[in-house]
Amino acid sequence: MTEKKAVLNVTVAESVAEAVRSEAAARDVTISSVVEAALAEQLRWYQIRAEGLAAIEEEYRETQYPDPGARREASAAVAEQMRELGQILAEEAGTDGLPATGAA
Repeated sequence: MTEKKAVLNVTVAESVAEAVRSEAAARDVTISSVVEAALAEQLRWYQIRAEGLAAIEEEYRETQYPDPGARREASAAVAEQMRELGQILAEEAGTDGLPATGAA
């Protein structure tokens, strides 16, 4: 048995509305089914995020919250990893990873 449907009136950017219409047409389904699927998926991600944050909070309560020094070290480590990743991606793309200066 299918669940009873409810009516929601939403306002979205015109570009989002057009994307929904295009997706519905491409899949030969209703706009409502596209919107419902997108909302359900987003709600699942909200739930996953909430569960993850709750798990982190529980871990911190059981151990301890990171002190400012540990946070700085972690931030520095992440920044270095992001820099290294940027270099690797730039090398794979055949660039030096530096922004273009506009000089010819």
